[in-house]
Amino acid sequence: MQLELVPPERVGPIMIGMDFDAAQRELVSLPGYRPPALGRRVEPGFAHYDSEMSISVYPERDQVKAIEIFRPEEEDSVVYRGISLFELPADQVIEALSTTESLDIVRGGEFVVAPELLLALSRPHLPAGPDDEDGRYFESVLIAAPGYYLGPDGRPVY
Repeated sequence: MQLELVPPERVGPIMIGMDFDAAQRELVSLPGYRPPALGRRVEPGFAHYDSEMSISVYPERDQVKAIEIFRPEEEDSVVYRGISLFELPADQVIEALSTTESLDIVRGGEFVVAPELLLALSRPHLPAGPDDEDGRYFESVLIAAPGYYLGPDGRPVY
């Protein structure tokens, strides 16, 4: 499966502002959905897939406020304007995005925000060296509704 990001509007069929229950139904209808183990409780708005990809839908007043996708290990891809956000090394993703978007680079690239798109990419840490694969790829991408990244004073909080 390939999920197309269209920030700040949608990820595949899941849209910012849509009814939270409808978004949950969309999550379980995506190919490769893996139901939770019998008796295991899963947070509402969370879905896991055969590719090890996970998607979380965050609500506000029964509507989707943000959608976060966690990196698949195989098969599934997450794409923004032809850029494969999890298959390319993070440095290449940053370089490709920076050709068309203004980016805020936080902690040397652990967290990267495209404020106009309301899109954020994150990884737990940077690679320790050129041969270190750990931290080389982004682990999650989030798109959100306007205001999601703003604190009470109206300034970005990230």
